[in-house]
Amino acid sequence: MDFLDNAIAELTSTPERMEKLIQGLSESQQAWKPSPKIFSVRESVLHLRDIEIEGYAKRLRMVLAEECPLLPDIDGGRLARERNYNAQPTAPAIADLRRSRASSVELLKTCSHGDLARKAEMQDIGVIDLRRLLELWMKHDRGHLADIAEVRRAVELEGSAVID
Repeated sequence: MDFLDNAIAELTSTPERMEKLIQGLSESQQAWKPSPKIFSVRESVLHLRDIEIEGYAKRLRMVLAEECPLLPDIDGGRLARERNYNAQPTAPAIADLRRSRASSVELLKTCSHGDLARKAEMQDIGVIDLRRLLELWMKHDRGHLADIAEVRRAVELEGSAVID
């Protein structure tokens, strides 16, 4: 499998992997934070949704449609605070992420290997190509899936202290 095929496979798997990680957690367990600076499971889910829709999916369309577009940065921490992620349900966020990711993957399936060299300027990073954008996207997904797994382990260690 080449880079593009691997990227498509990995990006496709994120919503399902995320759902498996949160399966069986109660509402209060999803909202539990090991510290104020760490996202709860719920906050990570909603963050992944918003960064998908407002960040990576939008950036992908821009890179493929424009010549060297400016890709704006998104302050995920600010979004979490402003949108009060921990007070929102996860099910609609997962559905939104699934829809957006499926659309992004379908668009990626139409890309040629030559498209990986298409350039863009990413705010606070500089000039990148589509390949680098995909690498950043996968790294972002991996990081938050790892965070969810880590918080889940902490929730399970807390046991009955974090129940509905």
